[in-house]
Amino acid sequence: MLSAYARRWGVEVTFKELKSGLHLGQRQVTRDSKRVVHALLLPVLAYLLLLRLYGRELDAERGASLFALKQRFTEEVIQEHLERTERKWKEILQQACAAA
Repeated sequence: MLSAYARRWGVEVTFKELKSGLHLGQRQVTRDSKRVVHALLLPVLAYLLLLRLYGRELDAERGASLFALKQRFTEEVIQEHLERTERKWKEILQQACAAA
């Protein structure tokens, strides 16, 4: 019994991460089949995207924590946004200095 549960543990952890980390099953869904498919498919695709982006860098023994992957993705997006904003303001400043 314990052996069977130990094999299932990875599946349970994945479902928990999908439900709490990507809000699987928490969307308002009508009986429209397209909305049901989207409500189930989008969180799974988001999880697969995170694994695709960072999967090669993961430690095989530790596994992949969805929360760590989400945090890393968020930090990279914020950093990119800050760099883009900084470049934009530098260009504006250079144009203002050149015009003066």
